[in-house]
Order: sequence, then structure tokens, then C-alpha cells
Amino acid sequence: MTRTTVRRDEITFRKIYMRLVQTRQVTTIFRPGRRLCNDPKGYCKGEIVTLRVVEKVGADWANVPGELRDDVGEEVQILDVISKPLGLLSKEDFSGSTPDVFDHQSLMYHIGALYNLSPDELDEKTLITKTTFRYL
Repeated sequence: MTRTTVRRDEITFRKIYMRLVQTRQVTTIFRPGRRLCNDPKGYCKGEIVTLRVVEKVGADWANVPGELRDDVGEEVQILDVISKPLGLLSKEDFSGSTPDVFDHQSLMYHIGALYNLSPDELDEKTLITKTTFRYL
């Protein structure tokens, strides 16, 4: 199977968020599951990573690799990484996120759309990892 190659030291964003990355407006991301330091796909506090933008979305199930843009590559430093049930995220946890992610319901929809999860697979008990970073 051919998959999009995302290096361990990269965080990818869809094209709709490119301007937010370029203008350094987004500083918080959410991902499903536990992605703490030393976990698969996790980041460590203090780590330097590069924000990349997906040019063409792939589909692993169809063996269609995605493509990343080469012209967007903002370096950031990870400030904090926490995992907790979605229902325990506070209003403050959404600060710095993309404009379409501002509460529990919008995060459920966002995660479901990006990761192709059904409503039955997401609820207030679903473990979410929140990563915050600063631009260098």
C-alpha cells in the first residue's frame, strides 16, 4: 500500500487552513487517541516540528497516496501535549484552534470528517490529544 509520507517531525494541515498557518494564527491542534511523547504519532514538549500543507488528499483504503506542498513549511516548537476525554476539554482548550473547532460538537464533527469516523465512534468519552505550539 502506498501512503502519504508524513515524517515524524511534521504536522499536516488541509489546504483550507493554509492561510492560518502562513499568518501564524493557529497554535493548537487536536488529534484522535493518545498521542503523547513517545506514543506513535505523538510529539514531545520542546520538540521542533514543521507544519506542512496537504496539496492532494489521499485515500489509504484505495491505495491512493496524498501529496504535501513544498512551499509551506513553518517551524514550530511544541509547548504542551495533553490527552483527555473530549468531554473534559474546557472552553480555554479551544483557544488557538482553527475557526471551525470551538467546542465539543464542532471538534467531534471535525475529527469525524478528517479521520472518516462515524458518529457512533465519537462521543464525550473519546480520547483526544491536544497539542499547542509556538512559531519560531
